[in-house]
Amino acid sequence: MATNLLHQRPIVNRWTAFDGLRGIMAIFVFLAHVDYDVFSGPVIFMDTFFILSSFLITRLLLKDWSEHKRINFKAFYIRRAKRLFPALLAVTVATTAVTYFYWGRGFSQMLHVAAALFYFTNWIRAFEIPHDYYLGHTWSLSIEEQYYLIWPVLLALSLNRGWYGKKLTYWLVAVACISAAWRAYLAINGASIHRTYNGTDVRLDSLALGAILAINLESPWMEKLSQIFSKTWMIWLLIITLLVGMFAVDFREMKWHVWQQAFYELISLALIIGLLQNPQQLGLRAVFQNRVIVYLGTICYGIYLWHYPILLVGEQIFKFEPLLRALLCGALTIMLASLSYFLLERPVLRSKVGSSQTQDSGLASGLRS
Repeated sequence: MATNLLHQRPIVNRWTAFDGLRGIMAIFVFLAHVDYDVFSGPVIFMDTFFILSSFLITRLLLKDWSEHKRINFKAFYIRRAKRLFPALLAVTVATTAVTYFYWGRGFSQMLHVAAALFYFTNWIRAFEIPHDYYLGHTWSLSIEEQYYLIWPVLLALSLNRGWYGKKLTYWLVAVACISAAWRAYLAINGASIHRTYNGTDVRLDSLALGAILAINLESPWMEKLSQIFSKTWMIWLLIITLLVGMFAVDFREMKWHVWQQAFYELISLALIIGLLQNPQQLGLRAVFQNRVIVYLGTICYGIYLWHYPILLVGEQIFKFEPLLRALLCGALTIMLASLSYFLLERPVLRSKVGSSQTQDSGLASGLRS
């Protein structure tokens, strides 16, 4: 039986500042994909999204456990499929049609389509298996879905055995440390960037950090951390650190995989802890809760899905220069993401099958390079 800590108060799963955070990061990741050579730094936000996604999903699972003393796996996986698959299928069909009729693709495209739809894109990238790249950004969705396939079962087993709080946290800390050390080992010993960037095993540290936060959210020590990191000056310091990092790091360099990635993961975790209080002082409300940014955060899954193939089409078919590519492809991305959200994603998610009320990870299922 899990400890009483799990039942001290209702599980809350709504933090409005997170929509703003995702909207801001959606903009930066889009700009990175406009021209990596000019602006590659926003890859630091990939781990921010993994942390945030794992946090929100773990809170969803804990809410289920808190209310029913079990995790409803069927409802969880149905909801994941409803939330993620329809929009992914629409983008995959549209992208495949454009690339097939314009260039004519063979096996490499079919492999990539299968990888996107069955969530193993990250591994064909990690091992550099020849494939088309218009759906290459689905590598992050693959990692998340592989994680979501296993994590709910492990969490339920842990809760059934009474492994909650400190005991489960220790295990997750061990997983995070091993994953970060393994990534550094691979990088130092000559593994390719593809391997150290795309493998699920080298991304488990950020996912574990999100789960640690979710599990310990009501604990006294986490509340103390939240009080520290939610201070106005601290949030701005964390934001500035991430912004400076965007211009200081290059994921194509070994040091990123050896230590920089782990450092910015911890900065991202601290920022997420600070935003749990939905801060509204000294410009923070204007940054994280203004209507435009929150809207972009709301539709960020669609933004992530559509922006990458649209940018590649703009570059390779229409030969747009970076500035024109950013403007025209950005406008088209927002339009298609909006249509996807209102006409496809939300109606499917609100349908009766597997429905439940909670904040979704959204793109936390989105935004990767």
